[in-house]
Amino acid sequence: MSGEREMMARFSQGPWMMAGVTGNGGGFAKQRLYDAVAQWNVETGYGLADLIDTACQALVDGLDSPTLRELAGASVNDSSWDIRDLVGKSFEELGIPCPGTVPPGFTLASGGGVVRRPGVDSLRLEVSPVPGDAGGGFQVQVYVNGTEMTSAGAGLGMDPYDVLVPTNRLAATPEPRAVAIARCECGVYGCGSTDVTIVRDGDLVHWDWSLEVPMMRGVSFAAAEYDAEVARVVADHSWETPERTAGRRVLTDMDRDRLLTYGLRPSWVANDYRNQELFRVALQLDGDYQVFVDTPWHGRGPGDLAGEVCATLALPPSAWHATWHAIIPTLTRPPKIAGPSWRRARL
Repeated sequence: MSGEREMMARFSQGPWMMAGVTGNGGGFAKQRLYDAVAQWNVETGYGLADLIDTACQALVDGLDSPTLRELAGASVNDSSWDIRDLVGKSFEELGIPCPGTVPPGFTLASGGGVVRRPGVDSLRLEVSPVPGDAGGGFQVQVYVNGTEMTSAGAGLGMDPYDVLVPTNRLAATPEPRAVAIARCECGVYGCGSTDVTIVRDGDLVHWDWSLEVPMMRGVSFAAAEYDAEVARVVADHSWETPERTAGRRVLTDMDRDRLLTYGLRPSWVANDYRNQELFRVALQLDGDYQVFVDTPWHGRGPGDLAGEVCATLALPPSAWHATWHAIIPTLTRPPKIAGPSWRRARL
């Protein structure tokens, strides 16, 4: 392990003067250490530097044990298995429960046990264009207490179609639900990812971050204020382009159950990037094929276009003018549901 010199260097350099950190007892220090361990990925090493820094801060905040001192003096180059042993021993010495045992929306109490997290945080949501995306990309940005969270997490907010349309995934229910809230700046969720677990707890709504976390604590909102803000952003279509309005209407109004009887699930909707006069619905067929249904705009408004698209999708697939692409290269024939007007797609 690294020595006391490295540990003291962290004391002098660490950003410890954070809101709510100083002067609030051992409960916060324990919770901060608990959260840092929960965010650490033993396999990849993600979060280890934060964990060691948090152990240093715990000593500053008044927590102390022999193994906590060893953990604070550790290095990111140390064996993850050695670090894991230090975490387990220090938690046992300090009376901190194992990660994953504190319910969502609760925090460790200074005298032991857990207490309900107070609803002291504020939420603001905003749909904005993706910087530098000439293709019409948008993101849902999340502001907690005035600070934007998606850029501090994975880097880029999720597309509104993934969060607000056709289902409002930010709606809080008593059953905890994990929701993707940020993606990599390249636009792909999974390349970089931030999730939040949302749960309604009476007059409060709790969020607990996971994966690439933007802050090292969960947040809690007054339920009435939270519901009003989520309802506001869902109802606000001022940001939409005609293409996006048509897409929202199609995603909301299409008969998904009927499509599913044919093994079809919608993947995405947008103008064809090669021809902006064609609106395209992409569907996946049993994981084997992609199916594309194109509808020309012909100068119509989004509502009229969406109506025609949904009417087409309500017909049997054999009646569509569609194109197909085999996801599995060995499939060279069109899918069984194809009609006489189906053609192989040129991608």
